[in-house]
Amino acid sequence: MNKNSVLFKASLLSISLVLVAGPVISSLIPLMQQSFPNQSTSSIELIATIPNFGILIFVLLSNIFIKFLGKKNTVLLGLLIALIAGIVPVFVDNYTVILVSRFLFGAGIGLFNALAVSLITELYDGDEQASLMGLQAAMGSIGSTVLTLLVGYFTRFGWQNSFLVYAITVLPLILFALFVKLPSEAKGTEEKSEKVKESVNAPTLVLMVFALIVYALFFVVMLKTATHLVETGIGKPETAASILGSITLVGIVVGVAYGKIFKFLKHLVLPIGLLGMGIGFIVIMLANSIAMVTTGAILAGLSFSLAAPFMFMLVGQVAPKNSTNLATGVLLVGINLGVFLSPTINGFLSKLFGMSTAADSFLISGVGLLILSVLSFVVLNTQQKKQKSN
Repeated sequence: MNKNSVLFKASLLSISLVLVAGPVISSLIPLMQQSFPNQSTSSIELIATIPNFGILIFVLLSNIFIKFLGKKNTVLLGLLIALIAGIVPVFVDNYTVILVSRFLFGAGIGLFNALAVSLITELYDGDEQASLMGLQAAMGSIGSTVLTLLVGYFTRFGWQNSFLVYAITVLPLILFALFVKLPSEAKGTEEKSEKVKESVNAPTLVLMVFALIVYALFFVVMLKTATHLVETGIGKPETAASILGSITLVGIVVGVAYGKIFKFLKHLVLPIGLLGMGIGFIVIMLANSIAMVTTGAILAGLSFSLAAPFMFMLVGQVAPKNSTNLATGVLLVGINLGVFLSPTINGFLSKLFGMSTAADSFLISGVGLLILSVLSFVVLNTQQKKQKSN
């Protein structure tokens, strides 16, 4: 099928629906705690977070699967594993089995996580690539929003039935199997392309560290918003859920319009995104009302949705030839580490500067993001001047 057809693009983008679906069952933790009274709270919370470990490990191993199976079959295998493992808790009430199934769910996603991005950078370029990268990010936000709402609906039928939401994985599985035919596979040149050894260069590693820091700083909004509301007396913890939900919604809007935004801002989209995130955090820190906190969260979320897709586009540009998928995997490792280490990094910085409140955390992260904005502006501008001179 022609890569420029709407059905091909929709099928390619559909696999991103479940990329960030792991945490959508977090609201079930209190109910699971009741079902497993012998397990500690941290052990129950592990059910929500362990998919990230599966993703982290299998993002690194995905190239081995691609070598033997090809890209399309690797995506299909990952989707199939995620589908089966995702719905296992519906039928099993054993803690260990559920924990293993959650790890395997993340492993399945990890197999095609990098391909969800690298296939776009390989098949498309220019404004079309930017537009599809924005839509790819939007698909993740749409999937997360829809599944979160469905979890809430299915909860009335018992927490185990809420895992039925992962049956949505059958949709991208069917679409990708039927309507995505990759050029190299269609021409029978897959074996030849697989013999090219992929490698990672210094710019890719620098970008990985950069993404790790950005995500670690940004994830503070997820960790500290509820605490900030309580400490300041502005609101209750449950209010934070609706505030954080606004971040997902603006992510969808920005993702859909990303192509046009990138066409206008070009490389400035990253420093502007980081600048907006930093300002949003400062607004939250200074807030004295729910409306002001929400405004800061929306600004930060909107700006994050500008910066994140650009980093995936950038890694496709700086990666060595024929190494886009490996480089994207390395970037994803940095992102997952950033999210995972966010509480640790935040705690370290708070101790370093002698600060302890949630407002202090927003101040530290906000200033850090503003510094990264200036740094990215200088680096990208220098890069642009070098390209023009050449």
